[in-house]
Amino acid sequence: MRLNGGMRLPSWARAVPLVLVATAVLAAGCGRSGYEYVENDDETVFLKIPEDWQVVSEGAVNFTIAPDDDIQPIYGEFVWPWRAEFDAAPSGLAGSFDYVQGYVEVQPVDRRMQAQVRPDLFFPELTVDTGLVEQVRHDLVTVGDVSGHRMAWKQVTESGVTFVSDRLVLIDSLGSKVYHLHVVCTLGCYNANLAEINEVMRTFTVED
Repeated sequence: MRLNGGMRLPSWARAVPLVLVATAVLAAGCGRSGYEYVENDDETVFLKIPEDWQVVSEGAVNFTIAPDDDIQPIYGEFVWPWRAEFDAAPSGLAGSFDYVQGYVEVQPVDRRMQAQVRPDLFFPELTVDTGLVEQVRHDLVTVGDVSGHRMAWKQVTESGVTFVSDRLVLIDSLGSKVYHLHVVCTLGCYNANLAEINEVMRTFTVED
């Protein structure tokens, strides 16, 4: 099975629009919520991110979930997966793990692989016992008609830096589509931003 393997398409090849709605206004009041919505209309997927986080890239990607021995898509059935990446770092510090960064992704599943799709396939970091990975969270999550797991884990690098990864993976009932929401940063950053991270995870919505 091919999972998240491949290179990003160039900007001119992006096939799916991202709608980034400017600062969200709370329905119950007149004040600013401090959040904005990231929405992909074609996939009916959206989430709320803090307004000072930036969407740094978005569009179709050539990651595939297909059999290893025959990765060619079935004619007439292939749909490009979609991904948007975000970063909380200020200008000039993009990519620094001292700030929250992450992505939201929608992956159609090749019909030949649908019966084999399981949530644990999307948490490979937790299947390798290196002594450097510690699971710190595991929630069962249902969003509309899709369900799955939210898991977080601490990982210590060889240089002694501790990172926390927090990932939500949802799969539809047919196994035909997988939804990812992933954030990562250093332990101190994660603890300082946990309320915002939880809000991002809580507002992730799928409306098929």
